Amino acid sequence: MAAERDDAALNAHEVAELLGAHVETIRRLGRRGEIPTFKVGREWRFRRQDLERWIETHRLRERSPLILVVDDEESFRETTRIFLEGDGLRVRTAPGGAEALALARREPVDLVLLDLVMPGMGGVATLRELHRLDPDLPVVVVTAYPDSELMAEALRYPPVTLLPKPVEKADLLRTVQRVLSGSRVKRSRPG
Repeated sequence: MAAERDDAALNAHEVAELLGAHVETIRRLGRRGEIPTFKVGREWRFRRQDLERWIETHRLRERSPLILVVDDEESFRETTRIFLEGDGLRVRTAPGGAEALALARREPVDLVLLDLVMPGMGGVATLRELHRLDPDLPVVVVTAYPDSELMAEALRYPPVTLLPKPVEKADLLRTVQRVLSGSRVKRSRPG
């Protein structure tokens, strides 16, 4: 019986809970071949024994989620970085889309906070390219233009959550934690 338990296959949600990671991070690691996994139909499965060996060498439990903050306003990037790091998260910042894409290609990101209106590569173009890199990457669009055509266009690249500017610290942290935990935050509209 004990041998059967060691070889038991876990699903991505069970592994995410076990490792304290976001389920999409686990799926990304599986797609990239960075974690021992196999597929049954369309679902990733993980053998407990292989996973325990992998954990010993990778120590994913100790890694906090990596948030990428993309905004052309330096004060917003830095304030957001301070808030998120104070909440125990790892943060990278980028002043524009091209820099964000370079960072996302170098290091797996768990969540992107993205401004829509930026010089050069705008937010929607950046979102489209991030979506090509990883269609499951959660993005929180942080914008002062929540009812714009740009926002409507951004919603074509889910999973996208809206957080209107100006942003209060508590709202930012609550939104980031909800998205990281897999919950969808919906923008409430006045009746």
